Amino acid sequence: MPRPAFAAAAFLGLALALSPTTTRSAELAPAPRGSSAALDALLLAEVKERSELMKNLQYMSDVIGPRLTGSKNLERANTWTAEKMKAYGLENVRLEPWEIPVGWVRGKATMRLVEPDNGRELAIASYGWTPGTGGKKTGKVVVLTARTKADLDAHRGKLKNATVLLSAPKEVKPITDLNYPAPAGPSAGQPKKDEPKLPDPKSGAEPKATDLRQSGLDAVTEFLKAEGAACVCTDAGKPHGLLVTTGGWPADRAAAEARLPRVFMAHEHYALLHRLATRPDATTKVEVEIENTFVPGPVTVYNTVGEVTGGEKPDEFVVVGAHLDSWELASGTTDNATGSCVVLEIARTVAALAKAGERPRRTIRFVLFTGEEQGLHGSKKYCERHKDELPRHSAALVHDTGTGKVHGLGLHGRTAVREVLEPQLGALAKVDGWKGLDMRGMGGTDHLSFHAAGVPGFACLQDIDEYRLTHHTQSDTFDKAKEPNLVQGAQVLGVAVVRIANLPELLPRK
Repeated sequence: MPRPAFAAAAFLGLALALSPTTTRSAELAPAPRGSSAALDALLLAEVKERSELMKNLQYMSDVIGPRLTGSKNLERANTWTAEKMKAYGLENVRLEPWEIPVGWVRGKATMRLVEPDNGRELAIASYGWTPGTGGKKTGKVVVLTARTKADLDAHRGKLKNATVLLSAPKEVKPITDLNYPAPAGPSAGQPKKDEPKLPDPKSGAEPKATDLRQSGLDAVTEFLKAEGAACVCTDAGKPHGLLVTTGGWPADRAAAEARLPRVFMAHEHYALLHRLATRPDATTKVEVEIENTFVPGPVTVYNTVGEVTGGEKPDEFVVVGAHLDSWELASGTTDNATGSCVVLEIARTVAALAKAGERPRRTIRFVLFTGEEQGLHGSKKYCERHKDELPRHSAALVHDTGTGKVHGLGLHGRTAVREVLEPQLGALAKVDGWKGLDMRGMGGTDHLSFHAAGVPGFACLQDIDEYRLTHHTQSDTFDKAKEPNLVQGAQVLGVAVVRIANLPELLPRK
């Protein structure tokens, strides 16, 4: 039913309760329930004027640092975010465990030209959950363009210790072009990832570089492994020497160790190596050494979960989330400490409102997922763990495209949701950068696990900003974060989440 009108005195009481000079404590006198518009205004002001977002982001980026799934750093981040949630006054804060079959630690990866011997060191980074070379390997550089098994047979006996290139260099956009390609069709979403054409980075599968592997992989990799190739090299596809990484775990440690070493190479060096290796009647050789370590599993990892319990329908839920894990060429700031700290900021604000008497109708559950980078695993595990509750989940909203402003929410064609939600978001018209709900969807992040389970799952559609350059690279550092944009994102997502929590009914699922 509609919420009662909010008298001026009540509005003033709640504003004072949230003022910086007021002590936020369990003894804070509750304020009368206000109108939705007044609550929107208080939430927007609280985030703008008292944000702790950048303080948290700097700690997560610089002190905790990169947070690879299964690592001690990620576990530290789980513990720290849980303590933050408790300090902000959230309820039912816990770490929800799940397991991965094998952990992985990145070691050094070096490559240098041996022939022609011009002293050139080549910049490389290992693909996740791939093995090392077992020492230094010196061999030819081979550009492999095999399309049939007969093509492979022509290389038999010629690939011992070879470094293999499976494609020509990528066409790399200039560093001044910060946009992604246009969507491929009317239902295509804004891509979260912009990587070389490798396996889906969420699947953990191997690359499909030739027609030999249309059904999965394997003739080429098995052939290279049997022939004793040192590694496979892929163009990082980024400008100005940027490297990338991605990848996921197989079923067990034995399968991981049976993989072929695989590296990304800085585009400029890959192009050089390809030019040298395709010279007629000339041999190109490199020395490569890769040292990676597998951690025996199973390895326990965690999702961090906390709640602001609903005042009227505590057994119905709205999830707001982001992924806490990152890759580890840098500090994982824009992918996705930014989203994680936006979620913490919304948690802080909603908890403060609840203490002041504006408890949401439904429970708002704040979730920092893990294992997103290897296949949305943490959010899938959440949906498995909370399977019986999913029919009582109104929506799941996720922030995960870096430091750009949030200009919309991707509804994945859910017209019935748009009809309900659009009238609720009028306060956002005054928020700089907000354009409105969008019928497109977006791939590559944790809302998809909920969407697949029937729960309306939406990702924030964001300005790309420098995400093409920071994403999965050694440039994903704290200095790339832009405070005004992140505050704007917390405002947008906060208003949307509270409005959904306060609707008379759950969002429609048709």
